[in-house]
Amino acid sequence: MRTRTLSLTSILGFLGLVLLVHSFNSHAAVKGISCSTTFSEKEFTISEGKIDFVKKYDQDRGIASVKKVVTHKKHMGFTKTMYIDGLKHKINIKDVNDFSEANDYLSITSPKGHEMTYPLNCHQA
Repeated sequence: MRTRTLSLTSILGFLGLVLLVHSFNSHAAVKGISCSTTFSEKEFTISEGKIDFVKKYDQDRGIASVKKVVTHKKHMGFTKTMYIDGLKHKINIKDVNDFSEANDYLSITSPKGHEMTYPLNCHQA
């Protein structure tokens, strides 16, 4: 009967692969990102467990905090989905290390399915 043993090279290769995959996931972690749409119609800050939207009332500004947020981590970014006043808000950041108005967007969908998409201008807070 032959038994098979793992070589040191195989073990080190496996550990290296695990560390590589873990490093990709850690880049997608959200530490603090401030975003706004092109003409600052919508402004918000993304932190670990919540999103703070800046609400504009005539001359005053207030903050609405959303804590029930579903996050889907991607290779280098994430997508966050939440409902505010019956509207589905979806924030997509493709790469947290390289923000881009071409790849990052806020999508707002009404209950009837009408969707508005806004490019985002983001930076680390």
